[in-house]
Amino acid sequence: MEAEQLVRHLRRLKRSLEQLESEFARQHVDQGLLVEIDRMVDEGLTYDTRLTRLVHLLERLRENTLTPRVELYSDGVRDCRRAKAIIEELMAVVG
Repeated sequence: MEAEQLVRHLRRLKRSLEQLESEFARQHVDQGLLVEIDRMVDEGLTYDTRLTRLVHLLERLRENTLTPRVELYSDGVRDCRRAKAIIEELMAVVG
């Protein structure tokens, strides 16, 4: 994936994670956002070796939402923040 395209995907992913973090903070899981994030991962992010750490974190985030429990919402908020930090690092290196 070219640098410009990757940065565009990462920005879109970051916006989705910000929305998802807000949902988790309100103890709610937005399935539409999860589907959108899964789609972004499946449509190319998985295949870029620079994104391995991010993809693993997103997979863990997804697994935690399969059976939502109240205690997992705070984990979801933390994972969203970690993913956004990784995205910031990647955009600084790539873009």
